[in-house]
Amino acid sequence: MIISILNLKGGVGKTTSAIGLATAAVRDGQDVRVLDTDPQSSASLWAMVASDNGDDLPFAVESANIATVRMTAKSLKGDKDTWVFIDCPPNGNVADEAMKAADMVVIPTTPAPADIVKTFETAETVSGRGIFYAILLNRVAKNTLTLKGALSDFERREASYFETMIPRREALATFFGNSFGDELFGYDDVFEEIKGALNGD
Repeated sequence: MIISILNLKGGVGKTTSAIGLATAAVRDGQDVRVLDTDPQSSASLWAMVASDNGDDLPFAVESANIATVRMTAKSLKGDKDTWVFIDCPPNGNVADEAMKAADMVVIPTTPAPADIVKTFETAETVSGRGIFYAILLNRVAKNTLTLKGALSDFERREASYFETMIPRREALATFFGNSFGDELFGYDDVFEEIKGALNGD
């Protein structure tokens, strides 16, 4: 299965979500790869720093381009035995290619109003092309007006979103260059939701 992690806005947790979901998939016994298509190379740098620290990630992170994504889609789209998570740039041809390649697009966002605006733009672009998607709220503080406002907007727009929300945690904010420990902060539950959605549950 190919899961593209995409949002037209930067700084909303795409790379952390890609690494977190890939880790959850490995722990579920899946064969996993991460494709890093962002020019900032955040996922590749994460893997490199982790390796330098003697804390290797439990999956391969590969730099990728349009051709890599297209070839991956030809061989693995719809393949339930291999999971590929694509960390996407905010825009550009490679983001378009990753969108087309995906069995599902995950759109990470914080509940902040400025992020939500771009998230709806992303969702409209993805759904307009007939691609299955769901919004993933992260950096969430429960029982806040900001969160209530975001959820209200989701319902009003009939947007697809995950029930699981990733909490705002200092550990996640400083996790770059490390593999996840026992705590996956909800990414394991999000992965279960992805599997259920793709299986039609």
